Amino acid sequence: MKNEDELNSLASEYFISSSNLNQCRDILTRAVEIGLDFKTKEDHGSAVVNYKGQDQIMKDLLEPVPEEGKNLIDVIEEFKEKIMNGSVNFSSAHFLAFPDCGNSLAAMTGHILYGMLNQNLINSIHTSPTATFAEMSVINWLREIVGYNITMKPEAIADVGGICVTGGVSANMVGLLLARENRLPGTINTGIQCDSRKIKVFIPKGIGHYSIKAALGWMGLGKDNAVEVEITQNFTIDQNDLLKKIKSCNSDDILLALVAYTGDSRTMAVDDFEGLYKIAKQYGMWFHVDACHGLSLCFSDKLKGKIKGIELADSLTIDPHKVLFVPYTLSFVLVKDPTKFELVSGIGDLITKEPYSFGQITPLFGSRSFDSLKLWFLIKNLGKKNIGKLIEQRHEMVKYFASLINDREDFYMMNEVIINSAAYIYLPKKFKEQLDANKPDKSKKDWIVKKINKLNKNIQYRMFREGQYYVHTFQLNDFRNVLGAGRDTVFQMQRLMLGNPLTTPAVLQDFMDYLEKVAKEEVAKIEGRAAI
Repeated sequence: MKNEDELNSLASEYFISSSNLNQCRDILTRAVEIGLDFKTKEDHGSAVVNYKGQDQIMKDLLEPVPEEGKNLIDVIEEFKEKIMNGSVNFSSAHFLAFPDCGNSLAAMTGHILYGMLNQNLINSIHTSPTATFAEMSVINWLREIVGYNITMKPEAIADVGGICVTGGVSANMVGLLLARENRLPGTINTGIQCDSRKIKVFIPKGIGHYSIKAALGWMGLGKDNAVEVEITQNFTIDQNDLLKKIKSCNSDDILLALVAYTGDSRTMAVDDFEGLYKIAKQYGMWFHVDACHGLSLCFSDKLKGKIKGIELADSLTIDPHKVLFVPYTLSFVLVKDPTKFELVSGIGDLITKEPYSFGQITPLFGSRSFDSLKLWFLIKNLGKKNIGKLIEQRHEMVKYFASLINDREDFYMMNEVIINSAAYIYLPKKFKEQLDANKPDKSKKDWIVKKINKLNKNIQYRMFREGQYYVHTFQLNDFRNVLGAGRDTVFQMQRLMLGNPLTTPAVLQDFMDYLEKVAKEEVAKIEGRAAI
């Protein structure tokens, strides 16, 4: 009985129940308070991150399993010091690297409440009776704004035409899985019955998301079977080269899929969907569009024309956690023909056999949380019209930032602002003169390009360490030949990609002044002299 009394004491103290409701309320109120403090604290020394070296982080957090527990208030305080202190504040108006702000009040409310509800979307009647249909509603809303058909009275789960997944990587993998089963039906049961080296998936060269090749590898189709298509100066698929690559395939090759982008992950370029769809259908390919970023434009009547023809895609992806102010993680896969999900319905377990169980059509996932509640709350709260206004504001803000870049000496815009990405590079006059002078000499040109790239990487990394602002950096071909060194020359670009409605023109102006100051100081270090 002693052990039973001890266990009863543990249960009443450590688990949520009516008997300790006041204690639970106090603890959860405290947790919300410190979360709000983290999101809203904007001191100019570390608005985005209080940088810690990884050695310090490891020292703080890598430890043996605790033998004895401690008071939850003390655990929260340890969390504040060791984890919150050093985390990146994606909700800061100074966070300019990605659009993943996650600071919608409605979406955060849904984020908290889906954890409280603890529904399991694998089953419809017994583990998610209302959540299943709320998720169907969210999928319908996304299908409607894209231009896909919707049904208000589905007879089975395969009528819905979409599933919720954990991110763009899994979303793209499901898209390719659908492509495989569409072209090679029954593979899910028999395995690959053909020479996998014959399978071809066409992707853009240099700007495609890594998840496509990764998915080909994970599915046993082979990363090497991705055919890379050349890119235009607008960072889009070159359709002439695509046709050339298709026609160079052997007659017995299996042309599985064509992958295009509604906003590639670097420059946010948008492909010509109508032209690519015609090519895909001419050669019997599944047309998959990674719209993790760009599908958000469907909420705006003003901007939707930028993604004309998106409804032609056989499958689409969207990441609300990237573009719709929703906390991590939340992504969706949509298909033009809802019945295509029957191709990947490989589960026959008792728990999934109910007509409306999402577990039938969610490859890679069994038990699954009610993440879609976050987007349900957001769309209910804002509505399509207001979401569209916020998407338009974001677009205009990035265009404004591009104008600031163009107005400053020694800064160069590397792309045209199509959605919300502004890729730029800092190239001081002296370095530009060296680059121009040494273009004919490859070894000297490579040396100056290496110096330019090191400079831009140093600028970005220093800003991150200082924690006042955060932009992204990556290497990419200068496809527009902005710097005159050739389209094949790879530069270390910096990139602002905006998603936070709290970022104002004043924030961007201040950032530009700070960026220029850091850039001049870092070029002085590269040159081996003190900054003037």
